[in-house]
This record gives sequence, C-alpha cells and structure tokens, in this order.
Amino acid sequence: MMSRVPQVIVVDPDRESAAELQKMLQLIGLEVIASAGYGVEAFTLAVTQRPDIVLMRVEEPLVRPIQTLAKLRDGMPDMPIVVFSTEANIKLVRQSMVNGASDYLQEPLSEEMLEDSILSVLERKEREMMRRRGELDEPVPQGTIITVFGAKGGIGKTTISSNLAVALATEAHQTVALVDMDTRFGDVAITLDIPVERSIADLARNLENIDRQSLHDYLVEHESGVRILPAPTRPSDWRHLTAKNVRDVIDVLAQTHDFVILDTPGTFNEIVAAAIEVGSMILLVTTLDMASIKDTVLALEMLHERFGNDEERIKVVLNRAGVDTGVRESDVENTLDSPLWWRIPQDNEVVRSAQLGKPIVMFRPNSKVSIEIQKMARSLAGVRGNTHAKRKGGLGKLLFPFMRKSA
Repeated sequence: MMSRVPQVIVVDPDRESAAELQKMLQLIGLEVIASAGYGVEAFTLAVTQRPDIVLMRVEEPLVRPIQTLAKLRDGMPDMPIVVFSTEANIKLVRQSMVNGASDYLQEPLSEEMLEDSILSVLERKEREMMRRRGELDEPVPQGTIITVFGAKGGIGKTTISSNLAVALATEAHQTVALVDMDTRFGDVAITLDIPVERSIADLARNLENIDRQSLHDYLVEHESGVRILPAPTRPSDWRHLTAKNVRDVIDVLAQTHDFVILDTPGTFNEIVAAAIEVGSMILLVTTLDMASIKDTVLALEMLHERFGNDEERIKVVLNRAGVDTGVRESDVENTLDSPLWWRIPQDNEVVRSAQLGKPIVMFRPNSKVSIEIQKMARSLAGVRGNTHAKRKGGLGKLLFPFMRKSA
C-alpha cells in the first residue's frame, strides 16, 4: 500500500450529504481534497487534482451520474471510483459497474464499510500497477481451501470433511484433495477405507523435490476421485512438522486442485492454527450439545479476533440437527450471535457407513444427510439451483457479491 495518506474527491450533488461523508472520511484518516457535483465540475476537479480515489453518489434518474462516471473512467482509466447509493437494484448496480465503478456501497454508510472498501480498492490498484511494472511473480492457480474446524472432539468433523470431499468430486465434478490434519487420531483413512503408505509428514520432508507429477505419488486416490493425503500412522511424526511445512503442502495442493479440504482435530495447536490461517472458508462445526456450544462460542470469538466478523469466510455448520437435547436451533444462533449456515441432520446410518469404510453420500446417497451434504457441495462449487441457506441483502446481494450493505 501507499505510504502517504490517500487523497479523495467526493462527487455528490447533495452538499449536506457530501459534508457528512467528508467528516466520516477524515475520521478514518483519509484526506478529502475536494467535493463536487456531477458533470463538468466533477471531471475538471478530478483531472486537475488527480486524487487517489473518487467516491461518487449514483441515484435515479441515472443520466447525469452515469454520464459523469463514464467520463471519469474514460479520462482517467487508472483512477478507482467507489459508487454509493440509497438503492441496490440490479439496473443501478449493473450500470455503475459497466461504466467503471470499482465497488458499490449501499447507504447508510459506516466508517468500517468505507475504510474496508477504499483500502481494498486501493490495494487492488497497487497490485495492478506492481504487476505492470514486473514487480510481482507470475500468478499461479489457486483452488479453494476449506478448513473444517471445531473446538471439541466427537462432533463429526471427519464425517463432514470426508463426505463433503466425495460430494464435491462426484456431485459437483471438482478435483478435490482431502488432507487429514488430525494430530491425535487421523481417522480419514479408516473412514474411507484406504491404505496409508505415505503421509503429510513424508510429503513435507520431500517438498523441495516435488513437482505436479510426483505429487500424486503421495496421494491416495479414492474410488470417488478424491485424492487423500493421510495423517502419519505414528503421532510422533507430527513433531517434525512446522506450521510453515503445513502451509507449503497446502499451497502446492491448492495449485493443483479445485478444492482442498482440511480435516482438523478437536484441539488447538500450531498445525491447526496454520490450517485456519490458510482457509479460504472455515466451516466451524457444532452440535446441539451444551458442551459443544460453549466451546464453539470461544472458538468463534477467537476466529472473529483474527479475521473480523467475516460471514463469508466463517460459516457455522450444525451437525446432528434434530436431536432432542432440549436446546433449540434458534437458541444456538442467539448464543453464538451468528446464523447457522448449514444444518446436517442426525442419521444413525452415518456410524454404520463409517464402520464399513464407505462415505454415506455413496453408501446411502438418498438419505437426508447425504442430500444435505450434496447440496452443500453444489453450493460451494457454485452450481445453480441448489442454494440452501438464506442470504442477507436480497437479490442484489445474491447476484453481486461485490455489493456491501451495512448491518
């Protein structure tokens, strides 16, 4: 990021609104060098002042704001423009993005929302400039890393990890690597009935000599197509692995697979911390058991301290939903102060399938558990027609993930 304070121009014909926005921008440490209405005034100020970023109001009727936006983009194509509006309808959002907006915010604006948007846009611009100057390494492919985490053992993390991996491979037709990172038991191999000849410890030791072809020698291919990197058969082998070793292994797998699923133990150590750190998405598993809920509260607090209240990255999954423990699902959401992203029902067939070494999505593909995990896999892979959980923000949020709206 730039070392100096970013300079901003506000384009808003409503002078009162512009003054309020200037105060908010100054509170977050940005320098507002000018404000303007639409048309000639906005264009002239932007050309003469050359700000780092422009914040611009867009409202119906769209003729003047969109004309101004298009002229700014045409005259200064490298200058980022963040649009804000009281509306979030598809027409307005699309017109803004087609004509050059870098981000779209819906009022009421907050300091946190503005700061997050502006810094993200400026960071993206800086990376684009660095790439043009040849200061960045060539980009590499990057799959989605899903860390399945829970603050307690025995809540079904391995079952979810294994079945989700299989469903992604068979239902969503993705290439999937499943990594057993359970430093205590390592049950993925038993759950999927596969032999363990090499483990994550062997791969980490030889990573410098591994290419894409030899990588497959360390992975066991399941009949579903999932490639599995087992845990060591001797827990003592974990002692020789550092957090950096784990991150390097995951990075290599993410360059060669659409999805990398990390199955973690019900404890916290530097290996688990590394798995959480690299996760594109963290599935935080809990059950209706009071002990599990209590531990999940603490885990969620820890995740929020590290990543902020990021609902896109941190998803709470309720396993064994429907079990009568005296605790309602609404009570769980209230206690966690977080929505349940997915609910996987209780099914005694899950235990039987694990004992047979057959994932339930293959053993009983029409069971309620299998159907929910299949839906989850398709949702994660972006397959249409199977979205399960309700999303905030309505149709605009569903179609335009770059849109932001205050809580």
